Amino acid sequence: MMNANSIKNIYKLAFFFSLIALVSSCKSSKSIVSNDGSVVAKTHDQVVKDVLSAETDYKTISGKIALEMISGSKESGMKVNSQLKIVRDEIIQLSIRAPFINSEVFRLSITPDSVYVIDRLSKKYAVENIKDLEQERGIQFNYNNLQALFTDALFIPGKSKVGGTDYNLYDITMNGGKYHLETKDKVGLSYRFVIDPNDRVSETHITARDGKYSLRWIYRDFVKESASLYPTTMEANVDFNKKKVKLIMSNSGLDFDKELTVDNSLPAKYTRVSVSDILKNYIK
Repeated sequence: MMNANSIKNIYKLAFFFSLIALVSSCKSSKSIVSNDGSVVAKTHDQVVKDVLSAETDYKTISGKIALEMISGSKESGMKVNSQLKIVRDEIIQLSIRAPFINSEVFRLSITPDSVYVIDRLSKKYAVENIKDLEQERGIQFNYNNLQALFTDALFIPGKSKVGGTDYNLYDITMNGGKYHLETKDKVGLSYRFVIDPNDRVSETHITARDGKYSLRWIYRDFVKESASLYPTTMEANVDFNKKKVKLIMSNSGLDFDKELTVDNSLPAKYTRVSVSDILKNYIK
């Protein structure tokens, strides 16, 4: 039977894995890109190099995202609008807005050091250190990995970027006309990236060795805009402690490289609690 600390850490991991999406600018014309077909034969290193070369380059991302969270075996769930701001290597922030009045009800901010959550409905907030995951559970998953997950990019658990010396950390196979790149962290978490014929990550799977929690993050509805190829829909399927949560995230008009001001202040009169305490109100 899992103890309270184990459940807390699973909540944290699921929390990190399931709240934000990358999409992109809507200023210029877009064309839908098919990822059907089969990848071509390549050397081990060339597979990794091509995936890295195909990643979207950006300094900031901002705009609107439509979110739908579906719990358990339900076919539909709660739908909300949100405002996303990403400043590369500095902060990821998602502000969920109340319908019609466009007032913030929930804010998530993630920096390289910490996670900040403000729940305005309950007048509570939480601040927790990202490094607690590694210190408490030995999980090698840092801000850069999270940012890569949100931006349809390849990553190595615990590292800030994928360098040439990291290529051999991936086991590469071909299955169903797609490349599968797999690596593991020091506690046995498996990270598998499915690569489509356009050299983009079409799925990311993160699975615990004991099978008690997993993530399947799907990237779909790719479009090409200027020199960028990116997904306009993402679907995160999280299975943890026998609970299932699906988060569907859709583009509603985002911009690349705009100058951003990101408010990361905390309300002085709210009650401070843990991240898991806040999540328990939303994940049943």
